[in-house]
Amino acid sequence: MVERWVSFINLPLLEQARARIDKTLVDGIELDMSTEECKKMLRRHVNTKKHLVTIIIDVNHSTEMSLSLPENKFALLLQSFSQEISVVLTGYGGYIFKYEGDAVIALFPAEYDEIKACKNALDSSKAILEIIKEVINPAFKANQLPEISVRIGLAYGYALVVLYGKSLEKAHIDIVGSSISLAAKISSIAKANQILLGESIYDILNPKSSSATIESNFREVKLDPTKWKYLSRSDPESLYHVYEYLNTI
Repeated sequence: MVERWVSFINLPLLEQARARIDKTLVDGIELDMSTEECKKMLRRHVNTKKHLVTIIIDVNHSTEMSLSLPENKFALLLQSFSQEISVVLTGYGGYIFKYEGDAVIALFPAEYDEIKACKNALDSSKAILEIIKEVINPAFKANQLPEISVRIGLAYGYALVVLYGKSLEKAHIDIVGSSISLAAKISSIAKANQILLGESIYDILNPKSSSATIESNFREVKLDPTKWKYLSRSDPESLYHVYEYLNTI
């Protein structure tokens, strides 16, 4: 089996991304941005729970851009963004779950190695910020498109794989559970180009039993208890903790 966990941030791949997005902005989308691989993976686990890291990458101020840009240019901006983000996510072992308007949602299966899944999801987040800075925004600027920033939210947890119909091959397939719900809530409170993650990922990468921790890579986010009312999974008496990811592990 071909190894899917690969490093993205190196010069050759950045050069490939620059050439690809330049061509996309002139000739249209270059890659088949299918979610079929993710659907195939989920169909093998219908009606069962999977351990997943869910990541949501959401473009800031997309509504304002949709009002100021012609429809075709706005669509090209989103297509180009989604294409390059998808390349990064799949390069780190993620599966593209959904494209929802200005957001890309990906899943990192974590049944066999939850630490590796969390690390690769986080490293893909850093790579996404790098590719936006070094490739996407310069290309957008050169083509009279607005530069973008993103909000990134990650959460780990169980998800039940559900089928909406009887046909395993044809019916709509989806996931239900805390990982995707919390990832959406976390990404919604992130600031521009900020990576936020839920407490489960933090706890996995900072086990209390380990003497070697990586706490310096994270900073807890102070949340307004009048607006953030989600309870901790480990301590129902306290609120669910959210952390900012600062450094590559």
